[in-house]
Amino acid sequence: VFLDETGMKGVNSFQDYKPVDDAVAEAYEKGRDPGPDGEKQYHLYFGEGWRTSRWNQVVINNFAAKIVTLQQSYRIPGECLAHDAIKVLLYDNIKQAQVSWKRSKPRVHFSGARYETQEEAHARAREQESSRAADLRSNTRKAQKYERRLECLDEILGGSLPTPSRRKWELTRQIVSHLGREGQSSEDTDINDVVQPLTSTIPYYRRCGINAMLEELDRECLNLQRKHALAKGKR
Repeated sequence: VFLDETGMKGVNSFQDYKPVDDAVAEAYEKGRDPGPDGEKQYHLYFGEGWRTSRWNQVVINNFAAKIVTLQQSYRIPGECLAHDAIKVLLYDNIKQAQVSWKRSKPRVHFSGARYETQEEAHARAREQESSRAADLRSNTRKAQKYERRLECLDEILGGSLPTPSRRKWELTRQIVSHLGREGQSSEDTDINDVVQPLTSTIPYYRRCGINAMLEELDRECLNLQRKHALAKGKR
């Protein structure tokens, strides 16, 4: 509903959104404008004080009412979220949208001598969005690697092992747990985004011995994945 009524592709893609003018929102605050009604009932205000503006409060209520109505009209099973809960979710969407919109607006140039041109502002916004997306991909891969390694170690340690092997894998698990998600290397395999198909960033505090243990663990995880795949294929 939020994206349908605003006409945007995503909450982080509001660079070209045309919010309500400051003068209109201010006039509504002072009772000189009819407010969000008709074609403007879902039209957001992103100016100064947008969080607490009377205009946006009405728009959010309009959104919430439509969400409840749509659930009823589509006969979606179960109770709809409480009105206040819907408003909280909408505020979160609006916050992200406002940040996206504001990011592309001209700021003081890094030289401090002038404001950015609109083209420079858009270029900066695109660079920031690209950097944010890259960080998100990296953090996601770190988390996935961390969880995958722990699952693999639990499976290894759950089996029958000679005492030396068990001690080795127990130590490896302690190391992985200590490193945590942030301690995993980040691997980027988006070939279209990077010059080389594989780029790894290894935390500085990792020792060569630890690297060797983790490489052995990854090989063992790969072997287990292959065994599971073969087992499924035989069923």
